[in-house]
Amino acid sequence: MTDERRIILETRGLTKHYGGVQALNDANFEMYADEHIAIVGDNGAGKSTFVRNITGVEQRTAGEVFIDGVPVNFKAPNDARAHGIETVYQNLALADHLDVPA
Repeated sequence: MTDERRIILETRGLTKHYGGVQALNDANFEMYADEHIAIVGDNGAGKSTFVRNITGVEQRTAGEVFIDGVPVNFKAPNDARAHGIETVYQNLALADHLDVPA
């Protein structure tokens, strides 16, 4: 029995410009079924821009996004949500009664 890995989310050449500022440059990414990932990097590295562009919050300048091998072009977060993609944004006040020792 073969255990073939299936790509569920892929980007090819994802690029985003804000005027003369290039926030993403030719970003290629693959996420496989049953995989948990973290996107990490320095402040200003493009992590949030990447997420906003694959979830329809912003429109990419260039590149492609694929869900299960099918090209998609989400125009709004509801489009991504219809495909089971949701973004939970950081909210430092979410549990303001808790601290590290708690």
